[in-house]
Amino acid sequence: MQKNIKIPKYPPVQILKVFERFRYFLVWLSKKLTPANIAIIEMAQGFYVARAIGIAAHLNLAEHIGDKKLSISELAGITNSHEDSLYRLMRMLASQGVFIEKNNKVFTNNRLSKTLLDKDNSMRHMIIHQVNSINWKMFEKLDYVVKTGKNVAQKVLGMDIFEYLEKNPDRNEIYNHAMTNSSLMLSYAILSEYSFKNANNIIDIGGGQGILLSMILTKYKHIQGKVFDLPHVTEGAQRIFDQYGVSNRTEIITGNFFKSIPQGGDLYMLKSIIHNLSDDQSISLLRDIRKVLDENSKILIFEPIIELDNRYSFAKLYDIQMLVSRSGGKERTLTEFENLIKSSGLKLNRVIRTAAPFSIIEVINQND
Repeated sequence: MQKNIKIPKYPPVQILKVFERFRYFLVWLSKKLTPANIAIIEMAQGFYVARAIGIAAHLNLAEHIGDKKLSISELAGITNSHEDSLYRLMRMLASQGVFIEKNNKVFTNNRLSKTLLDKDNSMRHMIIHQVNSINWKMFEKLDYVVKTGKNVAQKVLGMDIFEYLEKNPDRNEIYNHAMTNSSLMLSYAILSEYSFKNANNIIDIGGGQGILLSMILTKYKHIQGKVFDLPHVTEGAQRIFDQYGVSNRTEIITGNFFKSIPQGGDLYMLKSIIHNLSDDQSISLLRDIRKVLDENSKILIFEPIIELDNRYSFAKLYDIQMLVSRSGGKERTLTEFENLIKSSGLKLNRVIRTAAPFSIIEVINQND
């Protein structure tokens, strides 16, 4: 069944960034006005909240509540949970602004808990992925990473993280849904800032279930698109293409981008790919894409960019995830991206900031 697709138009990114800086200033001011010993322990206790949100997402509490008011006894019955323990978890989350507690231990959803609903703009699967038991075990070994410089996926899982996902379908399904959550959120920001009107054939390298490609093709009716990824990653892509009504303009190609790159695109996309790779792997991939580029073809890289300042940074936070889980993977500064692109025989054409914590890095051939 085809969905009724609405693509929100974000305000200009310059305006959003002003509000973002003001918001981070208020966070900084709060810490500045709080005694240092209290501020630091509050920060350290943040993992209590992260794990609790993960459990709320896993139990699907927001979906069970929906638009209703549910007592803790009702929630405990629905989720087969220990009533008092669940209440203490929900009470803590409500104190953190996730859910609202009414009288007599009754709970309702609010704007934050609604992001855990099973709907298009949900972050539920991303949160389950982020705070699942495997990630928890890997972060427990963060000291090992800091001391040795080696990621702990091999130590904890006995194999590379993506090899593990391929061999564990239940974990792979969560990961695929998580990437779809992320791509949908990012697609709104990308479509607000970048025009695809000159593209005719888009190939999304490592495009997963194809949600970003589907959103682009929904807005631009003249574009044909291909999603290219490993077979276990593209599971669900056809269903999404059907839902978005773009099946007649899309194709699913399965393969390994370390071994081959599909030809025929005038625009190649790499969303959250480069940060998983070492410098050498990134250069090799970009060189392979360069070999199939036509004269006017472009590459779009969607990644966070690390700024050299002391402000709050999604990129610097997520870089620790890369440090723990990926050998050579990392978030990068603009200079580091420039070096990768130049070493690949390509040229950085421009960088476009978005409302999301991702930038659009447009790459062209050196001889253009």
